[in-house]
Amino acid sequence: MKRLLLVVPVLAAGVIGLGLFLSFNLTRAQNTNVTMGIDWGIVDNTYIDTTNTMTVVFNPATDFCLASATATTITHTHQADLLIQNVEDLVGWQLRLNYTGDRMRPLSQVVTPFTDSTTGDPVGFTNLPIDQTTFIHRTITAASSIPPGAPGPQTALIGATYNGTQTFPISPDTPAKTTPDDTSYSAPSGGVISRITFQVVGDQTGQTLDMDLSDNVPNPPGSSVVFWNGTGITTIQVPEAALGDAQHVEGGACQAATPSPTESPSPTPSPTASPTPTETPTPGPPTPTPTATPTPGPATPTATPRAATPTSTPTPTPGTSAGASGAATRTPTPRGAAPAALPPTGQGDGSGPSAIAYILLLAGLAVPVTAAGYRIWRLRRR
Repeated sequence: MKRLLLVVPVLAAGVIGLGLFLSFNLTRAQNTNVTMGIDWGIVDNTYIDTTNTMTVVFNPATDFCLASATATTITHTHQADLLIQNVEDLVGWQLRLNYTGDRMRPLSQVVTPFTDSTTGDPVGFTNLPIDQTTFIHRTITAASSIPPGAPGPQTALIGATYNGTQTFPISPDTPAKTTPDDTSYSAPSGGVISRITFQVVGDQTGQTLDMDLSDNVPNPPGSSVVFWNGTGITTIQVPEAALGDAQHVEGGACQAATPSPTESPSPTPSPTASPTPTETPTPGPPTPTPTATPTPGPATPTATPRAATPTSTPTPTPGTSAGASGAATRTPTPRGAAPAALPPTGQGDGSGPSAIAYILLLAGLAVPVTAAGYRIWRLRRR
C-alpha cells in the first residue's frame, strides 16, 4: 500500500512536468534577431554543391554601396544579393522596396542563383536542405509586384516560399542550431535568398541612388519572414532597423553608411483617387505630378513620400549596360507578365492546440489517475 501511495504523486508530478516541457517548446522565442540586407559583392557569396554549403561574406559598412568611378550615361543594370542572417526554420519571406522610379529601380529577381550539379536542382537558401524522402531540393515559388518605371516615388514587393509540407529539417537555419535539425546542408554565415537586378535609368552621372528596404510604414505589407513553429507557420515583421538599405553612386565614391530614417505614414487614398507623392518644392518650372499605375498583385503599390525632389532624367535610351563588374551587357527587357501571388503575409494559422490547452489536458489527467490509485488502495485494504 505504501508503494502505491508513493507512485501516485510521482506520476502526477511527471504529467505536470511533461506539460510544462511542452509549453516551453511551443512558446520558445524564435527569429527575434533576423536581418535582411543588400550585398553588392556577389562574387564573395558562394555555393559548394559537393558539400551543399552556402557561404556569404558581408561587411555592412561597405557592401551596402556600389560606386562606379566612371559613370555610365545610358540605362544599365547591376546585380546584388539579398541576404538573410540569424533565422531559424525558414519557410518563406517577402521584402518591401521603396525607391525613385526614374533613378534606380528593381527590375527582376532570381531566388535560386546557384545550381547543385549532383541533383541538377537550382538552389537558394530557401531550399538549401535536401528532402530526405526524395533526396533532392524542394522547388520554390517566387513572386513579385514591381510597377513599370515612372518618375517619382514608387514601391515594390518581392518574395518566395518553398513548396511542400513544412518540417524542421526541411526549413533552413543560419547559423545552425546547437543540435541541427538536419545535416544535409550548411550555411554558417547567412544565405542568399534572392539575386536582384537593379536598373539605373538614363544618365545619373554624379548622383547617389538609394534603395530603401522598408517595414510596413508607409506601405503595408512590409518586409517579413515566415517560419515553421512545430505546429504551423508563423509570420513576423522584420523591423526597419534590421533591414540593410542599398546605395549606388554613379560617377563618384561611396560615403559612410548612415541608418535610414523611419518614414512617416502617408494617408491611404480612396479607391477613386490616384496616389500623389508629396514632395518639397524646388525653384524652377513646375513639374507635373505623376500618377502611379496600378500593377496586378497581392498588394497595390502605394507611392512613398521622399524628402528630396527626384532629379529630372532623360528618357531611357536602349543600348549597352554595365554590370557590377563594369562589363558591357545588353539592357534586360522588363517582363510583361503579371506577377504571381506573393506568399501569405498574414499571421500563420497556428493550427494545433495551444500550450495552455496541453497543460490543462495533462494536468487534468493527474486527477483521475490519483483517484484510481486511491480506490485500488481502499480495495486492497478490504
